[in-house]
Amino acid sequence: MSAPEADEGTPRPAWRRWLPVVLRVVVVGAIGWWLWARADLDALGGAVRRLELTTLALCVALGLTNLALAGVRWRFLMRAFGAQPLPSAGLLVRLTAVGLFYNTYVPGSVGGDVVRGVVSRRNFDTAAASYLVVVCERLIGLSALALVFLAGVALAPPLIDLWSVAPWIGGLVLIGVAVLVAARISGRLAALWSQIPRITDMSGLWAAFGISFVGHALNIGIFWTFARALHLGVGLTTLMVVAPLAFVAAVVPLAIAGIGPREAALVGLLGLAGVGEGEALALSLGYAAVLLVVAGVGGLLQLLGVGLSLDSDTSRSSATDPPPG
Repeated sequence: MSAPEADEGTPRPAWRRWLPVVLRVVVVGAIGWWLWARADLDALGGAVRRLELTTLALCVALGLTNLALAGVRWRFLMRAFGAQPLPSAGLLVRLTAVGLFYNTYVPGSVGGDVVRGVVSRRNFDTAAASYLVVVCERLIGLSALALVFLAGVALAPPLIDLWSVAPWIGGLVLIGVAVLVAARISGRLAALWSQIPRITDMSGLWAAFGISFVGHALNIGIFWTFARALHLGVGLTTLMVVAPLAFVAAVVPLAIAGIGPREAALVGLLGLAGVGEGEALALSLGYAAVLLVVAGVGGLLQLLGVGLSLDSDTSRSSATDPPPG
């Protein structure tokens, strides 16, 4: 018996199972301590008290609207890549809500994407195609977010020096190019690349891209609503610079619901715009509360099992949808 075979089925040591959890606690705890030590608690408390229930309700409504649009975007992408049968928009909105629940409440920020890839496997010729479509959805969202950020940089008062971050941006671009090249020339990655489904409906792809812009506008609208309620004096164009960077920071896999890295990014960036640390932290925590509530809807749907089956839905929806193309 070879060494790999001998190790197969051997349980991992307990320390390896707990290490990711410990790292997350340490990282989030360190960021929390840093924010707590720097923030003016009186200013933070006063800012939180200025947030009325109507403001929170409006922001939750914006978040739920964005959630519904995300499900519709997923359907457009599935249609663009020739998914058959094509699930209904209502089902995909519900599954998107469940995916958001896992992305938010489970560390790693990708659990919900895996769930969505699993449940949509039967709609494509190959199992890998469903996961690749979900990855494509993420990339489209990031591309649209980058354009929002660049528009903010062009329109907003100077907040950051682009030349100072150019090496980092260039490095990220080079990493992306290297990954794409590796995917084309390496054996296993090339095989995976070959399983990417062919685009059969370009209009669906463009529609998904357009919906991404609307979704980012709604998210920035949540920040703007909180900023107005807190009287921060921050313009919409400034938030177009700050919010995308905060969203990227929240994707750090060591965080839960993005809490910690997002707050640190917002406190630092809004500080450059003259916003106090207590007020900036209140804005960030308000957004975190909205995210937890919206994602909680997906958890409730998962718990109740409300209409989350593809079996009966796909046959019904495909009969009423025209073929892609």
